[in-house]
Amino acid sequence: MRKELLLSLMLACGAGVGVPVAANAETAPQQSQKTATIHGTVLDENGDPAIGASVTVKGQKGGAATDVDGKFAISAAPGSTLTISYVGYATQHVTARQGMTVTLKPDAENLQEVVVTALGIKKDRKSLGYALDEVNADELMKNKTANPISSLSGKVPGVNITQSSGAAGSGAQIILRGATSGSESRDNQPLFVVDGVIYDNSSSVGGNSGFDGSTNGSTTSSNRVMDINPEDIESMSVLKGPAASALYGSRAANGVILITTKKGKAGSVEVNLSAKYITSWVTRTPKPQTTFRRGYMETIKDDAGNYVDTRYNDFTYNSWGDKFKEGDHIYADNFDNFFQNGGIWDTNLSVSAGNETGNMYLSGSFFDQDGVVPSTGYTKSTFRFNGEQKWRWFTFAANAAYSQSRTDKTLTSGGLYGSSGDGAVARVYNFGTSDDMTHYMNEDGTRYRMFGERLDPWEETDNPYWIINKNKIHDKTERFTGNFSIKADIFDWWWIMFRMGIDSYTTDYSKRLAPGGVYKVEWQDGMMSDNTSKYEYINTNLMTNFSKQFGDFGFNLLAGMTTDNTQWKSDYRMAQRFEVPGFFSYDNASSDNKKFQYRKTRKRLVGVYGEFRADWKSSVFFTFTGRNDWTSTLPLDNRSYFYPSYSGAVVVTQLLRELNIADDFGPLTFAKLRVSHAKVGKDTGAYETATALWPVGTYNGGLVGLGNEWSRGNPYLKPEMTKSTEIGLELRFFNNRLKFDYAYYTNDSYNQILSPRGPQSTGYIFCSTNSGNVLNKGMELAISGTPIQTKDWTWETSINLAGNRGRLEGLLPGMDIMYVTDVQYGNAQAASFSGGHFMAISGKKFQYDKQGHVVLSPTNNMPLTNDGNSYEVGNREPTVSGGWNNTLMWKDWSFNMLWEFRFGGDVFNGTQYAMDQWGTSQFSADVRQKPLTVEGVYIDGYEENPKTGKEEPVYSAPVSFTYDPYQVYYTSFKKGADGQYVGEETSKMLGYNIIKNYYQNYYAFNTRNYITKVNSLRLRSISLSYSVPKSFLAKTKCIKRAMLTASATNLLLFTNYNGDPEAAASGAGVGGSSSVGFDYCTVPATASFAFGINLTF
Repeated sequence: MRKELLLSLMLACGAGVGVPVAANAETAPQQSQKTATIHGTVLDENGDPAIGASVTVKGQKGGAATDVDGKFAISAAPGSTLTISYVGYATQHVTARQGMTVTLKPDAENLQEVVVTALGIKKDRKSLGYALDEVNADELMKNKTANPISSLSGKVPGVNITQSSGAAGSGAQIILRGATSGSESRDNQPLFVVDGVIYDNSSSVGGNSGFDGSTNGSTTSSNRVMDINPEDIESMSVLKGPAASALYGSRAANGVILITTKKGKAGSVEVNLSAKYITSWVTRTPKPQTTFRRGYMETIKDDAGNYVDTRYNDFTYNSWGDKFKEGDHIYADNFDNFFQNGGIWDTNLSVSAGNETGNMYLSGSFFDQDGVVPSTGYTKSTFRFNGEQKWRWFTFAANAAYSQSRTDKTLTSGGLYGSSGDGAVARVYNFGTSDDMTHYMNEDGTRYRMFGERLDPWEETDNPYWIINKNKIHDKTERFTGNFSIKADIFDWWWIMFRMGIDSYTTDYSKRLAPGGVYKVEWQDGMMSDNTSKYEYINTNLMTNFSKQFGDFGFNLLAGMTTDNTQWKSDYRMAQRFEVPGFFSYDNASSDNKKFQYRKTRKRLVGVYGEFRADWKSSVFFTFTGRNDWTSTLPLDNRSYFYPSYSGAVVVTQLLRELNIADDFGPLTFAKLRVSHAKVGKDTGAYETATALWPVGTYNGGLVGLGNEWSRGNPYLKPEMTKSTEIGLELRFFNNRLKFDYAYYTNDSYNQILSPRGPQSTGYIFCSTNSGNVLNKGMELAISGTPIQTKDWTWETSINLAGNRGRLEGLLPGMDIMYVTDVQYGNAQAASFSGGHFMAISGKKFQYDKQGHVVLSPTNNMPLTNDGNSYEVGNREPTVSGGWNNTLMWKDWSFNMLWEFRFGGDVFNGTQYAMDQWGTSQFSADVRQKPLTVEGVYIDGYEENPKTGKEEPVYSAPVSFTYDPYQVYYTSFKKGADGQYVGEETSKMLGYNIIKNYYQNYYAFNTRNYITKVNSLRLRSISLSYSVPKSFLAKTKCIKRAMLTASATNLLLFTNYNGDPEAAASGAGVGGSSSVGFDYCTVPATASFAFGINLTF
């Protein structure tokens, strides 16, 4: 029978491997005694039932598993040997007897015996030659958020998570051990895999800057892993190194996050209901100055241009006017009153059941959030079904999930590209305290214009309340993910599995701009745009595994083939200049005032892979993996690429015992050394080898034509490659009460596929090319322990810290900087410098002499700013970051507290920069009330350096100039006949305005003035839960478990930064060096308090 089955499977799956099978390969030993049904019970070390423990008779096939009460029944002869094994506990060999009770003992070598690794394969943790961290559901729920990514924050070393803003539905960025790609078009976040199927985690604002002005910095965006209900997650495994993730192929060069969702458990049906209410509020908002009015101090001159006086003028939106007068109304609460308290209802319902042959899990959830910015919000509904059924040698499994989410949002930090206006939050910080910010609309519903008709609408500045109430931005995403698998256990040493998965979602983005706002002329009657984006991904995976033990040696061989098909479709629509203003319909605009655009990309990848594992006495382990991919996005000659990985581990304590060298190690319970080396390839985006054409258009003179797009294709691209080496040490003491895990790694990502900006004389702005290396090296340390463990008290604590050093090397000559397009504020821009830091800040700086004196211009006695070069002025990567997690349990109470810390890493404070420019910051008020002193040196001439032969400047002695706010000074000097500089009469100005010009133009020019090297300590979350005693619940005869919880997030932050340093101004989806470390007028971070109840029936 099994021969026929094997042949059928091989034909059906296309297998080309033949394995001889002998009939009667094993013969059951003769029984000298009559068999009987032995009944027994298996308990864990706490005396609770061990559900699902394996019970077998030594020397016989088959066995039994314990039920929900830990009981088993097995056919065996009295006096024969039973083998009892259970995950996380030492295997025991006991003599069979009727009514026996077996108490298991924790495995001293490895308490967490089995972990989920690449392709969903479960392995002994001690066998791994690379770092893997697993966070279970209980730990994730302690600081649950709408975004599962955020629940990992501070808990895993080497995992850097940045929440993009405090807006409803905003995303978070996650980077493992530094980024690997320098191009902004390539996402550096890890690959997400849910129940064995790759899960897209991209982020988009909808539209694009060239079509409807959408940019990453203009509004908030979600990342798609938010479509998962966190309550459905059983565990999250973090595969940080290429050796851990190589089997996933090209998309796994940045690491992998494996998400395993819940299944039903053997026993009775369980119904779980949880409900939670959360209230949130903004924290660390900037405080406006309340000393100076909106306006400016106008310099009055006579007909000859000579200075006469300085007078207050209110014809400006900025707040560089004179001081408030007695009796003036000061709207000091404009900032705080704009933001509201947010509210969230989070409800979840699940049903699970299972028995020895199958299980099921069904869940539904609803998440409803009101944002801290009025009229914004985020809602999400999810449904999930997981099922598994065993039949003979087959195991059938199916998972299906549906989600629907909607985000109501607004323009935040900036307006739309190519138009006028700002984002709502930027306007809040710009508004000042002279005017009532809530007065944004006239009685007839038109926009209140502060200066009447003195300015055209597109020259004005919007009121933030007009922006949030009249400019509507929405997105709606419907997503379906599912997979089906069938596994055949041919023999106990050989299985075959086929899995097919799909991930499909459609997102509809819409923008509606009301007529009469601060936009360009074409949008004065309103503007509407819609973008429908559809993503489809289908994966198939066929794998087979052989596992056999030969004496002291264990061998495992895995082989498989996979296919990936990915398709993107985008449909853009936009209309303007409506015939009926404010009536949003594409039929309400002439054909000249609407446009449409359609894009479609397809990508296909085929891969074959294999893994060979060997061990000796479960103490020495070796693993080799190899994978070859064929991709549709690279040229024919380069589309096939192979990459191998090697890893090994030695459990030193067990090896010494096996060799009879030592048996007692004192307090040391477990010691393991591990090492790995891997190579992972990465392909490129669709169609980067080809040069596209612009759509047909009408150009100068009414001519109709077309031309090449601004990006030139490269038909010679090669795949990116990442080489990684990791060494690690694991130690455990006092029977696992104290644990250490240390890792050192290096990553070299070479053959970078970059698109540096080139000279436009070539006819193109970008051209993809293989150039440069991204180098990362770092260390990780995790220490955990249980200092207190008594009958009533338990204290578990863990601390982790990591530091990464990322650099960019070897860019093409003349293209020494890689910029991120949407991340530029003032002179600061996200960049990577060849030979410098990968997460650098590009900016400007003053000229200095060798002693560090600022070089001044003799024509105005101000710092020289005519150097057009960009410099590396900061590094956004923290020196060290980590978390400290504590759980204290007393009887039925549990208290958890998570701290996060960071030392080093620069943050550009664009919010402070903007408020200084607008005159609304307290700093701008302080500096204009005291004298300004400018110190420096002049360039007196040049002389030749005898060593280099080059001319170098000769500097004067240091000089200084002081300007009192209320005195008049020359601001321009002309060289006289005697060589001395003399002040020009027409340049006289009040010191107040000289100080203003200095801080707006010179102080702001020197980018480092707005950069802070950050140190911070944050109380990320705190929670208290109470489990209702079972004795009380038993009286209800329906409730099995009940828990009450109270929790809070972001209550405390100690930092030297003026604001919240967790900043990513352009959102979570920015590639390259990202927007992390840039703070610019985003929705402020929030703190929250939650109360919830969880019931199990």
